[in-house]
Amino acid sequence: MEAIRKVVDGSLLDNIISLPQHFQNRKVEIIVLPVDEPVKSQKITAAEMDSILAGSITESLMGILPNEGKTLADYREERLQKYEYTD
Repeated sequence: MEAIRKVVDGSLLDNIISLPQHFQNRKVEIIVLPVDEPVKSQKITAAEMDSILAGSITESLMGILPNEGKTLADYREERLQKYEYTD
């Protein structure tokens, strides 16, 4: 992590940040740090993406829904009934 340190007269910071009175007309140290680290982007080739999608992701999803012979419409209807509002 990179940081910048500088010693300046506290009165020079009046228009930037409010300081306590006892910091006025005294030397103060300013330390500037980044709040977060930049995210390093990784480029994935098409072949790598195919490998990822064909690999662990789809394998982990297989078998989540039990094969009960229901159609997607049947599952949708069950889901809607679960959240249906009744008085």
